[in-house]
Amino acid sequence: MRHAALLLPLVLSLVAAPAAFAQSSVSDDLLFAAPTPEELRARLLAHADTIARTDAPEASRAMAYRGASFARAGEADSAVAAYQRAFELDHDRRYEIADALMTRMAPGDAERALAVLRPIQPRNPELPDVSEGTIQGMFAWAHYLGGHADSAARLLAPVETWLSLRAEWRYRMACVAFERQDWPRVMVLLTPLAVASRDFDTDVMGMMKATAEKLNAGRRLEPGLQQEIALRDRLEAELLQDLGARRVGFRGADGFPLGGILLAPRGPSRPRAAVVVVASEDTLAAYDTLAVGLRRLGFAVMLLEERGSGRSLTTGCPLPTSWRGREEAMEHACATDVRAALTALGREAKADTSHYLVVGVGPSAPIAVEAATRDPRAGVLMLVTPGPAPVERGRMRA
Repeated sequence: MRHAALLLPLVLSLVAAPAAFAQSSVSDDLLFAAPTPEELRARLLAHADTIARTDAPEASRAMAYRGASFARAGEADSAVAAYQRAFELDHDRRYEIADALMTRMAPGDAERALAVLRPIQPRNPELPDVSEGTIQGMFAWAHYLGGHADSAARLLAPVETWLSLRAEWRYRMACVAFERQDWPRVMVLLTPLAVASRDFDTDVMGMMKATAEKLNAGRRLEPGLQQEIALRDRLEAELLQDLGARRVGFRGADGFPLGGILLAPRGPSRPRAAVVVVASEDTLAAYDTLAVGLRRLGFAVMLLEERGSGRSLTTGCPLPTSWRGREEAMEHACATDVRAALTALGREAKADTSHYLVVGVGPSAPIAVEAATRDPRAGVLMLVTPGPAPVERGRMRA
């Protein structure tokens, strides 16, 4: 198990991954130095302005980071402007500006994205290399957004096997299939997303219901999905039984419904408390060694599922992909959820919540850091293979 090496003395407040934070330019240094997104953007802009004439690639890198920061904050126009300047400084940065344009989708953005991507489209789109899969997918998505679903379908067909592993691309391919009235394909692509969202994704469910009616299967849709969800729940229940764990539900400070997995130690003594923020793309099975190990050390453990994953779902946040364009706000919300998880842990396991351990894993590390910063009761912070977005590195060190 990947967490087997974590059972170290819990005096560590930070487990860092130096290789992940390798610094190679002034722009990279700025990522570590700026404690807030606003300050980071200002420093990156000043740096780019200073060196644009003497080192265009480095200035482009700074502007690309600035664009990424704006994108995470949901400021689409500012993100496009920053990525556009990065592209003007270095034409190798086509992917970022094209992606930003297709996210914003102002009038003419799809056409602009196509023009940007055209010089790097695979030379043989019928037999692309696996390394070209994402670029060809982006080119196809630009065609779809521009009103050319048939062209998009031809481009997606050779790369579908690779791209369909990602939820965002399954949805995009389903949109193309829906436009072309390929009803069976729509159902195949969207069923895993409907099950993962437990029917909360209104876009997915709306498309599936319309498709089911076209297939004269409207009455069978919901029972079929519920059967798939029940099967998934049974498999999870078997895992929880093996771990000696159980599910709990509670609400965040804003009323958002949250899900968690509780592992409590046996014995009369009051256990210590630990909250582990489960990365949204991870499975619960990936946390068995970590959770069981902490329990053996006398901790009552709450595995907190991030918003948009597990049972932490609403129609406004049904899947991890629903974070796109609001990552900054979602991380803040999830950091607040750690307190709610601690309260639930104290209630359900009678744990001592006056001091607790908070654990972040991979991309959930920034959430754990923010939660520990906000709450003086978080006496110990553990980060496991931390994987923050590059523009979050300064906040991780602040």
